[in-house]
Amino acid sequence: MVSTKSTSRFDLIDSVRGMAVVLMMIFHFCFDLRYFGFVSWGVPNGEGWWQFRYLILSLFIATLGISISLAHSGSFRKRAFVRRQAKLFLSALAISVSSVFIFPSSWIYFGILHFIFFASLFCVALVQFPRIALVVGLAILVGYWSSLLPLYWPFVYFQDYVPSYTEDFVPFFPWLGVAFVGVFIGSYIKINNPRFCHIKEPFTAKIGRHALPIYLLHQPLFFALFYLYFWLIG
Repeated sequence: MVSTKSTSRFDLIDSVRGMAVVLMMIFHFCFDLRYFGFVSWGVPNGEGWWQFRYLILSLFIATLGISISLAHSGSFRKRAFVRRQAKLFLSALAISVSSVFIFPSSWIYFGILHFIFFASLFCVALVQFPRIALVVGLAILVGYWSSLLPLYWPFVYFQDYVPSYTEDFVPFFPWLGVAFVGVFIGSYIKINNPRFCHIKEPFTAKIGRHALPIYLLHQPLFFALFYLYFWLIG
């Protein structure tokens, strides 16, 4: 969600993240249509919709690993990383607090921003070991698909303190595996500098570079527009 600046930008990576942002906004708008009673679509967990959500998450989380690898493969940029993590922490906290008022029985305790905050810590630790990141990432994916890794770990130990259903949940498994594979891909891109990664997509690239503020603002804007609509029609 948060782009990690590198000394040499790859427009394709920013563009993929920007595409994920656009798809996310479409997904959330469809969710809002159902939430406000305009449609009866099965957003977010109905057939077709959860696959759409998984596509969006895959794009976000893969580019997370890639971006961290590109930004810190030469040396660990401590100040930039700490500043980025602080923004993520405060943003995730804001999401949780606001969700308590909007969805009191299904508030968000570990959504996409919470996941990115913690996954970033693991990813940056593996930047210098891309092959290990790939092996561990694939092992996590296989372990999840084989039902060997629990979906709700470690939150199963806190089930008395969190809602049984939450409006947004991004578990460590399998998504940490996707992030680790992204670290390996980022290392490959850094070493080989493939030409296709410099394909310019100005519109989506610009969106991808401002993913966090767009994420934080788009749903409040959507909700405000829906409430304005209901106010206007009386």
